[in-house]
Amino acid sequence: MQYQNPILLGDYSDPDVIRVGEDFYMISSSFTYLPGIPVLRSRDLVHWTLIGYAAARLPFARYNTPQHRCGTWAPSLRWRDGLFYVYVCLSDEGLICLTASDPAGEWQTHWVKDVTGWIDPCPLFADDGRVWLVHGFAASRAGINNLLYVHELSRDGLKVLDKGTLVYNGADHGDTTVEGPKFYQRGGEYWILCPAGGVATGYQLALRAGSPLGPYERRVMLAQGGTEVNGPHQGALFDDGHGREWFIHFQDVGIYGRVPHLQPVRWADGWPVAGRDGEPVSGGDTGLAPAPGGVRMSDDFADGLGLQWQWQANPDPAWYRPLKPGLRLYAAKADNPYHAGAFLSQMMQAWDFLWECRITRYPASGDICGVGVMGFPYHCLVLEGETLRLVRGDIREIDRFTRERVTETVLAEASWPDRTAVFWMRVRGGRVTFGCRRPDEAPGTGVTVGETVPMACGGWTSARPGLFCLNLTSGIGGYTDVAWVHVSDKGTDRLL
Repeated sequence: MQYQNPILLGDYSDPDVIRVGEDFYMISSSFTYLPGIPVLRSRDLVHWTLIGYAAARLPFARYNTPQHRCGTWAPSLRWRDGLFYVYVCLSDEGLICLTASDPAGEWQTHWVKDVTGWIDPCPLFADDGRVWLVHGFAASRAGINNLLYVHELSRDGLKVLDKGTLVYNGADHGDTTVEGPKFYQRGGEYWILCPAGGVATGYQLALRAGSPLGPYERRVMLAQGGTEVNGPHQGALFDDGHGREWFIHFQDVGIYGRVPHLQPVRWADGWPVAGRDGEPVSGGDTGLAPAPGGVRMSDDFADGLGLQWQWQANPDPAWYRPLKPGLRLYAAKADNPYHAGAFLSQMMQAWDFLWECRITRYPASGDICGVGVMGFPYHCLVLEGETLRLVRGDIREIDRFTRERVTETVLAEASWPDRTAVFWMRVRGGRVTFGCRRPDEAPGTGVTVGETVPMACGGWTSARPGLFCLNLTSGIGGYTDVAWVHVSDKGTDRLL
């Protein structure tokens, strides 16, 4: 199967990958977006299908409202004796393990340790039956970073047994921002693969020891070198069952997020070397038979809310009702889209596209509805009464204990008296144009509202297109019916 990097254009930050039989499974970070920790499956390492989420919701009331830059950071995925395990740290709440026999089904949540500041945990189910866990630290919570600790866990992996051992200090080797470790065993050797140097400009380390507690030797296994792939790191080493090994990592591409790349791996002098002599490749051949797959953006809601959608907080059944086809959004109380758990968004799966949404509104006093691209700042096309407004929301972060300050500015206005509308957003080269049309008009036509505006990253995420129905007062809101969301590639009729 021929492939071109990146293998996915979605924001699959901090990917971890395993193989079970002939199937490959990938998970990634979600931060405030829920359900969280997407689970994808592939047979050829190129075509990936979203099959579910490991975290349907987070078991803390805090996450009933948006918590940008918090939530699930850099989870890890493992399989043992018929059970899938996901380990993830919520940096303010502690270590969670999620388990499932079917990765596309329901996952069970296990509370492992109440601790602040741990990040990026990864278990090792060792050949002798012992279980180990490696993790890093968030300086914003723990006051330290650039360190890796290893703990022993109980045999079921659900209890931390000790205070941990420092196994790697990046400062001792000239490394900064050592984090995101993945734990492996090969025969009698123990391996920790971890990024260093930061997201935008970093590299990937391989650490080797004869014991899970070290001491560890160090080598760089992947770096940008003379390529255009900046910061290639934080990913997973795995074999394909046919004699080849691979490394999937991310590249930070700004407003489009952190996109996964696939690198071949060879071993030289007992060390893994990813890509071509330690530099990223632009593509290649997996040697596997092509298998269908893909992540869609369009949705007619024929079977309810599609898997591509995530809220900005723990999902609340009061926010929506599936119409099958169609979706009813009830006007949820919120001050603005940024602070609205009910802002319903998705990852972009293409970099240039036309995003359209047909709605019929049944408003009450104080209701607004519309579409937008979430980020810092965000832009939304808002319909209130008979007025369309293009709004920019600027975000001021105070500290992690204080709600962000949002200042909205109206950039342009237009009249819209109809109950039904097709909102559209045209994304080109990292910029977005907003408009509204009647259902009988051609896609991307009708009324253009305002000038083209830049998109922006969010809380360690890409810009995210979405829709909303909110009530800005304390009154009882109405609702908006969404008939469909259609996303076409570069303004063509090919739906994504």
